[in-house]
Amino acid sequence: MTKITKPAITPARLHPLVADRFSPRIYDSSQKLTEEQLASIAEAFRWAPSSMNLQPWQLVLATRGSELFDKISSAGLTGFNQSWAPNSSAYAVVLAEKPADGAREKAEIFFDVGLASQQMVIQAEALGLKSHYMGGIVHEAIADIVAADDHWVVCVIAIGYQGDLEGNEQAIIEREESERERKAPADVYRLDEALS
Repeated sequence: MTKITKPAITPARLHPLVADRFSPRIYDSSQKLTEEQLASIAEAFRWAPSSMNLQPWQLVLATRGSELFDKISSAGLTGFNQSWAPNSSAYAVVLAEKPADGAREKAEIFFDVGLASQQMVIQAEALGLKSHYMGGIVHEAIADIVAADDHWVVCVIAIGYQGDLEGNEQAIIEREESERERKAPADVYRLDEALS
C-alpha cells in the first residue's frame, strides 16, 4: 500500500498533529467512521473557544451511504471535488450563525467558526483520520439540503482514512504527490525582535 506523507518543512519544532496534517484527495472508500469517532470529532468542534462563549456555529455530519451524503455529493460539490470527495467517510458541513442586525461582526463569527473547524480537524488527525477543506461547493444547494435557514454555509470538510495511491488516475496522483507550499516566514509573521 502506497500512501503519501507530507510533513511540514520547517526548522521549528511542531507537534506531529500540526506538522503531519495535510489535505489528501485520495480516501479509502471501504472505511466507515464509527459512532465513537463521529462523536469525538463533533465534540472537538463543540468545545472550541469562542468570543464571549457565544458559539456561533453548527455542524452537520453526513456519513457515506446516507441520503444526506449522497445529496451533497451530487448537488453540493463543484469541479474536481466531485471526483474524489465521495470516497471519504464523511462530510462535515460547517455553518456560521447569521447574527441579528448589529449584534456581531461577521469577521468575529467566522473567526470563531474557523477555530472550531480547525479543532475538529486536529482531533480527526489524532484519530488517524485525514481532512480536506473544500471551498468548491454550491453554497445555496447545501444550505437547502441541510436546512440552514439561519446560518451561512462556510465550507464542507471531507473526513476519512487516507487511501492508496495505486489504482488511481495519474491526475489525482500528481496532485497528491505535489509538494506542500507556504509563504516565507517573513511574509507571514514578525517576531518582536524584528520590530525593535
